[in-house]
Parts: sequence; structure tokens; C-alpha cells
Amino acid sequence: MKNMIEVKSLTKKFGSFMAVNGINVQIKEGEIFGFLGPNGAGKTTTISMLTTLLKPTSGTALIDGYDCIKDAAQVRSMIGVVPQTFSLFPELTAEENLWYIGKLYGMKDFSIKEKTSSLLKTVVLSEHAKRISGAFSGGMKQRLSVAASLMSSPRILFMDEPTTGLDPQSRVALRELTQQLNKSGITIFYTTHDMEEADKLCDRIAIMDKGAIIALGTSDEIKRKLEDHNSIEIELEEVSNFILSELKKLPFVASVENSGRIINLKVKNTSNVFFKLSDFFSARKQKVVEIKIKEPSLEDVFIHLTKKELRE
Repeated sequence: MKNMIEVKSLTKKFGSFMAVNGINVQIKEGEIFGFLGPNGAGKTTTISMLTTLLKPTSGTALIDGYDCIKDAAQVRSMIGVVPQTFSLFPELTAEENLWYIGKLYGMKDFSIKEKTSSLLKTVVLSEHAKRISGAFSGGMKQRLSVAASLMSSPRILFMDEPTTGLDPQSRVALRELTQQLNKSGITIFYTTHDMEEADKLCDRIAIMDKGAIIALGTSDEIKRKLEDHNSIEIELEEVSNFILSELKKLPFVASVENSGRIINLKVKNTSNVFFKLSDFFSARKQKVVEIKIKEPSLEDVFIHLTKKELRE
């Protein structure tokens, strides 16, 4: 498949501050591409450059072969953007908002009417077409934002944390809508702070921090970065300080954490770990309820790579 987005050495400085530091990434046609990172990582700045809102300091960004600076008008005609916060007119109805967007794109009245009806059906808002959008729930507002972003029939859709603040039902509905749009042929650039959502939804993922892409690949490929940080969960009938102290002395154990009857071990490798731990507890006449390997989650890798410090 061809590249729908191609970024080469993309850099953005604000004075002496390096917001985006020479990133390189290619996104294939038809992908749902996850773009993750803590606050201040450079995600918004990157998206602003890809959507022609900001000029890069250096490097290039191509959308289906068109340069985001030299061919900005052509790029804007090919993309749709779903912002994190509702940016339509709350005093207008759902139908009026889409009509206004259609007029901005220079669409004919009959085309706007047909497109509006079709899109409101797609985002399950047909019954609310004539309701004032400011009275919508968070999930309804986001679905209307998706409809607005689709008025120009974009080939690429940028979705900036679209499920933030939504209830579980609305999050599921929006994820299903995203998958439906992707199956229709739209390439999707998706940012989220929800690691589970990214794991389930995205074909490939980039993790960005301090202006640089520090991990790139499928979710499984990224999780393999923690193969040397395997976690073992042990449930005992009773946990003593003596057992915890003895576990820390084992040569294959990197760290020991305890919460009630549950002990979490970080081990250097999992080779024969069940037999070794069984022998360990048996020799100490310790009753074991369960021992299991915990596979690293995408969130585990994310925290490992970006650290635990809070970001502004």
C-alpha cells in the first residue's frame, strides 16, 4: 500500500524550545494509526503541521504526495479533523451546522441536503437533526463533530482524543464508528491517552515524548520492548516479611512488590520460573493459591518509556 502520510525530519522550534525534533514516520493508506504521548510530548504541534495550521521549522510532511506547505489548499481538501473539544456552533441545530460546513466547502444545496442526511444517519443522529446542538450530550457532540469532518469526503481523518470525557457507552459507540469509517476506506490518524483503546483500535502505534518518536510499530511489537521486564503475580494464603525478604534474594528476581495476599515480581527471565518458585515455596512450607505470568500491557510500556513524572 502507498503512504498516505509521509514525514521526513519534521522539526518545529518555538524560539529555543524544540517542540518536534526531526521525526520520521510513514502511514499507509487504510491504516488506523495511533499517536500516543504524555502532555507536552509534541503531538498537538505535529498534528498542527500535518493539517497545515503550522509551518515546520525544517523537514517535510506530505499528505498523499502533496506538501503541507507548498500544496496547503490541496492538503486541506483531502483531510478532516475531529477536535477534542466541540468547536461547532452550539446555537445551531445538527442539520444547520452541517449545512454551514457544506456552504464553506462551496457545495451545491442539493449536495448539502443529501450529504447531511447521509452523515447524520451514519453517526446515528438522524432523529436529532433539528435539535440545538448545544443541548447534546458529550457523545452526541463528538458524533456530530465526526459528521462535520466528513462533509468534504476526506481521505484522511485526524481524530484528536475524540473519546476524552465520554461515558463508556459513548466511547464504545465512537470507537465502532471510527472502525466503520476506516473500513469505508478512510485513513485515520488517532490520538488518545487511553492505552486500552489504542491497543484495541490501532493497526500501528507511535509513542512520542519530548518531541521525538521513541517507539513505533504494532501494539505487540511495542510490548516486546518489555520482554526483559516480565512480571509474575503470586497469590499466597498468607504473606510474611520473611517470604518477601527471601524472594528478594533469588538471583532471577529483579524486584518485589506486595499488596495484601498478592506479590508482584519483576523477573529477569521466565525460563523455568514456575518450577523455581514452586520449589522455593515448597521448601518453606508456604501454601500458594496461584502463580501466573503477567504479560506487559501497552500502558506498562508507555510508562516505562516515558517515565512516571507528571507533565504539565
